[in-house]
Amino acid sequence: MPGELLVYLNGELVEESKARVSPFDRGFMMGDGVYEITGCFNGNLYRLDDHLDRLYRSLRYVSIDPGMTMEEMKKVTLDLFEANKEQLKGYALYRAGHWVTRGKDALSNAARDAGPPTVFIFFRLIEVEKYAHAFKEGVKVAVVPTRRNPPACIEPRAKVTSKLNQILAELDADASNSLSLILDIYGNVTENSVANFFLVRDGVLWTPPEKNILEGITRLAVFDMAERLGIPLEERDFTMYDVAQADEFFLSSSVICALPIREVDRFRPKAPVPGPITQRLVEAFVEETGFDFQKYVP
Repeated sequence: MPGELLVYLNGELVEESKARVSPFDRGFMMGDGVYEITGCFNGNLYRLDDHLDRLYRSLRYVSIDPGMTMEEMKKVTLDLFEANKEQLKGYALYRAGHWVTRGKDALSNAARDAGPPTVFIFFRLIEVEKYAHAFKEGVKVAVVPTRRNPPACIEPRAKVTSKLNQILAELDADASNSLSLILDIYGNVTENSVANFFLVRDGVLWTPPEKNILEGITRLAVFDMAERLGIPLEERDFTMYDVAQADEFFLSSSVICALPIREVDRFRPKAPVPGPITQRLVEAFVEETGFDFQKYVP
């Protein structure tokens, strides 16, 4: 493991152990903030511009001004990466985190009076071995009783730090040693607590529409790869009946790229795991990122 890394906190680079945020910060007290996680493969911050663009869309939605432009945020991120480069040398996979909260709560307890905002950027290593075997065997996924909060209540496309909905889903799935699959209030499939969900049926990729899910950056990468590879793709509502008929399933997120699923509740895919289309996408991610999880299979 590397020595202590530097983090960016409110205009300063400090060692992780010396970073301090007020316990009255609204991010800590109320989950009042937004965040991003960008995968870094062999020193390449994968789709950093797309992640920062989504960060700023989320900031606009929750009315937080971080006090810097997106271009300034990118520069600070790259400067932090350079400051940590020697410590990170030799480690192929880590993630960059961007957290922005409304800042310290005011005595009025009103959101409009809080601030200035807290801006926190960091790099953390990924336990590659934790995921590597899953690319060969697939993961187990369970439909959970917790439902995805509807966009009429809070917009799921915004990546907010108020994560209790997804955390409860994760805990539900943990009870059966599974990862979660969350339905909406009408019984349509939405997403995993930290990843987007895809299935393959009759050679066509299906994924839920944006109205019920986070606009995943890696999800968009799958769209781009599918177009390039000539794989048909549909954004559509579907239920567990459709999952039961599927040939393949996988999850996508900024760190796992495309992770095969071996079963969803009692339903197993018709194709072997990973299925042929999933494997094509896994290989496309390896080509694009230069990182292959399967090399780390024990």
